[in-house]
Amino acid sequence: MGILLPILTIPQAYSVIIEKETAGVSLLTWSFYLLSSTLFAIFGVIHNQKLLIVTYIPFVLVEAVIVIGLLLY
Repeated sequence: MGILLPILTIPQAYSVIIEKETAGVSLLTWSFYLLSSTLFAIFGVIHNQKLLIVTYIPFVLVEAVIVIGLLLY
């Protein structure tokens, strides 16, 4: 389940980066998603919690792509 959810956010990243379609996509919302995923990933690394690391690192990557795309377009 940990890898499935980030995969399901790839279509949003595709729309923002490739199609440059940002209508209805909230920078504030995705920024908070990115912040929370980053904090959970850092917590996982600090406490050597592999489940948190495997779950949240992919989220950080996909959410960062979306936020960067929103900032660019």
